[in-house]
Amino acid sequence: MKKIHFLSILFVAAFSIRQVQAQDSTKVFSPQTVAVEEMVGDKRQFLQLLVNKVFVEKKKIGLLSISSYAADYKDNLSNNEFQNITLIYHHLFKGISINSGVSFTSLEGLKNFVGLQYIYQSKSFSLLYLPSYYFMNNHKISNTALIEYKPPISKNWSLYTRLQVHYNHNLETGNHFRSYVYSRLGLTYKYFSFGLGHNFDRYGANATIKNNYGVFLKLSL
Repeated sequence: MKKIHFLSILFVAAFSIRQVQAQDSTKVFSPQTVAVEEMVGDKRQFLQLLVNKVFVEKKKIGLLSISSYAADYKDNLSNNEFQNITLIYHHLFKGISINSGVSFTSLEGLKNFVGLQYIYQSKSFSLLYLPSYYFMNNHKISNTALIEYKPPISKNWSLYTRLQVHYNHNLETGNHFRSYVYSRLGLTYKYFSFGLGHNFDRYGANATIKNNYGVFLKLSL
């Protein structure tokens, strides 16, 4: 499974560099995004909400929040999962920002972190990358990357692809703590995206794995 995560991270890096080099990365910094997605899978139901907004334009201070919920179909509350990252960032230059925030999960509770952030957005391509350091209680480092590519097909239609990767490593134990790879393939019509999805979730040092295949519907504003 380490190979899967390594290859995913390589794919993210290579694909991102190619896209950013092909476009003017200094031209675009206007992250005004609200996106909500529901995925109905063969094992679990999954919901994700992303909010990214600059609320002080002159100072380029923004809020980023990513929340996700997952629950199986057996009505067992112990199998339900909640994750949230909420942070405030200050844009420095060329899409690079510094940030500070909190993470909450149903397993760990509330954790504070500081980190960096890179955002790039255009009509057909977007990239969000978050390297973070968790300094409260257990010390951890994490990397999160979200890539969307939507090449146009016609005036209102485009192809929709997304890769969302997260890896969280416990520095005190030297073990893997939490990781996931979420992939999407479908179509976008105006503000709506829909198609096929796969969630690969991995937990703890023993690498407990949950796979979930299904269909998704996403609204972006």
